[in-house]
Amino acid sequence: MKSKLVAFFLLLTSSAYGITLEKAIETALKKNNLILAKRYELKEKESNLKISKLHLLPTIDLYSEYNKTTDPPYAIMNRMEVHDLNMVSTNFNDPGKSQLFKTGVRATVPIWFGGKLRINTDLKKKEVEATKKQLKKDIEKVIFDVVNAYYNLLTAKAFVETAQLAVKDAEKRLKDAEVTYRSGLGLKSDYLRAKVYLKEMEENLVKAKSNYEIAKRALNLAIGLPISHQIEVNEDLTFKNFQFNLSDLIKTALRNRPELKELRVKLSQAKDMERLARSDFSPRIGAFGDYFIASDKAPWNKENSSWVFGVQASLNIFDGGIKFEKLRKSRISQLKIKEYIEKAKKGIEFEVSKAYFRFQEAKKRVELAEEAIKEAQESLRIVEKRYKNGLATISELLDTQTALNQARSNYVAALSAYRRAVAEIYYAEGILKNRYFDLAN
Repeated sequence: MKSKLVAFFLLLTSSAYGITLEKAIETALKKNNLILAKRYELKEKESNLKISKLHLLPTIDLYSEYNKTTDPPYAIMNRMEVHDLNMVSTNFNDPGKSQLFKTGVRATVPIWFGGKLRINTDLKKKEVEATKKQLKKDIEKVIFDVVNAYYNLLTAKAFVETAQLAVKDAEKRLKDAEVTYRSGLGLKSDYLRAKVYLKEMEENLVKAKSNYEIAKRALNLAIGLPISHQIEVNEDLTFKNFQFNLSDLIKTALRNRPELKELRVKLSQAKDMERLARSDFSPRIGAFGDYFIASDKAPWNKENSSWVFGVQASLNIFDGGIKFEKLRKSRISQLKIKEYIEKAKKGIEFEVSKAYFRFQEAKKRVELAEEAIKEAQESLRIVEKRYKNGLATISELLDTQTALNQARSNYVAALSAYRRAVAEIYYAEGILKNRYFDLAN
């Protein structure tokens, strides 16, 4: 019986050429659509930051204008622009038609807007930081999904192998029943019952193979590969000992979880929004300059040139209380985000605790499942011997065989749950990207 247990473990740990967990995750980090989209979003935010910095620089515009008028004020100004106004002969009430071609360069320079431009730059910079935290969160989620899909595939593969063992054992039971029946020592009904049992095991094998194919496609989806891409796993479910301390896990999670870091960035943004609201109480100061050439005969013809330079300042003294309400809103936003941070801390502590106790449970299940296989194999050995001696029925033998099959399946499920529990702990800590290689066999 010991040799059968060893054979089962060897079957679970046999290797075939294919993709490893590390390779699957590396590929996902390059090809997963969610990660690619978030990286493009990060580039958008970085472009917004560059644009906000460029707003601190002067703006320079080249312009060209044309007008034709009989309106006295504009007609007189057009003539003044080209030094063609005769104060004696001009009828100021009816100066007649006039036209003007004007081409120039105009510049504006922001000097002081209450710090608004630099605060906007700070906000854009923090948007970039927040998006980086979101990207890290999405990377952690994608890796977690890949790990789960990978272990789903390993589990499906192991179930195929256990189903193949069950078919092999059922064929042996059928052969024993046939020998007993042909020799006149057994009943035909026992022989037929063994045949039905074999068909049931073959049906289970068909289901296991179908689930294996589905699991392969689910892994392709998690990685970001075409669904029909041919993929095989290079590893099998094995036990690897892990030890964790709940208190240390919680501390690590509160220090590393990207969503908590993102909320802290948002709190900093809310403080910047308060600074932005305060800037509305400050004056706005800017400089401007203009140089142009003018002609009343043809475009870009220089009959006269002029320039102007000036400084403009403004201060809003009443807007119905909008400035005060914006300031109040920014302070309320900070209080709101602080509450979200506290809620996130509690949620993270709960998630880590849940992952830890799931891990403890899964680890114990592996131990129990391994013991159950040994006991089921010993039970089958005894009943098999009794059956050959005519002391047990075929139903007892097949029931005992079914118990062994179930024990094998339970062991596979326990191993799968154990590996997932380890991954969930790393995910709950926010360090799965840096520790997923620990999950490799």
